[in-house]
Amino acid sequence: MKRKGFTLIELLVVIAIIALLMSILMPALSRVREQARKRSCGSRIRQQLLALTMYANDNNGTLPLPSTPGNWMHDLAISTVEFMLNTGMTREMFYCPSNAVYQKYNDYFWEYTTEWDGTKFVNPNSGSFLIAGYLYIIETSRGDRPAIRNNESKTGQKSWCRTVYEKQTATKELCIDETAGQTKAGTRFGFTFGQIGGGGIWSAYQLYEQSNHLKDDEEPEGGNIGFLDGHIEWRDFEDMEDRVGSTTHYWW
Repeated sequence: MKRKGFTLIELLVVIAIIALLMSILMPALSRVREQARKRSCGSRIRQQLLALTMYANDNNGTLPLPSTPGNWMHDLAISTVEFMLNTGMTREMFYCPSNAVYQKYNDYFWEYTTEWDGTKFVNPNSGSFLIAGYLYIIETSRGDRPAIRNNESKTGQKSWCRTVYEKQTATKELCIDETAGQTKAGTRFGFTFGQIGGGGIWSAYQLYEQSNHLKDDEEPEGGNIGFLDGHIEWRDFEDMEDRVGSTTHYWW
């Protein structure tokens, strides 16, 4: 007796079942991948907290100046980055694995004011800095931001860190996921989170920055928060506050 093959109807049914299973499994797989990226991101922030603390321990408890002359919360002086790299950090640890823009165009952010030869920066000057993928709640060298402006009032006023001897270190944020937005009419929160431009990297390369862990351009999922005492917490976006900013606003 000859063996029968699939009929066209049977083949179409099998294809339909496979397509249905894929439509069910793909969102679940995407969630699993994002959970893995969240954990990796938290580990990267923990390494930065450790490096910043090591710097402070070598400098009478004083945290490094975040940037000179950069003034955004994600700017880091090359001298600070070099110290952090010497503690065992790698280039990848300065960027969230869930941020597609920072990952795809990483050279532009990493070599913003100087060059990188694969192992070290090439002839950086005292004003060299890079654009990291995280925000640093550290007072600038000018001391011109003694308080953080709150645009909401859920948890009260925040302040910048300057030393590791701050009070209540378990509640003092130091290094956090970048969650930033610019005013845009018609969005859910009145801000767009996936196309942040107008200066810095936009002026230099016409690249938009974006928040880490985005749901879409109108709403991030949340972010990892690294505290001065070294622990990490995940914070949903609904629990974040619009704390500082004029054209660009930052949430944590």
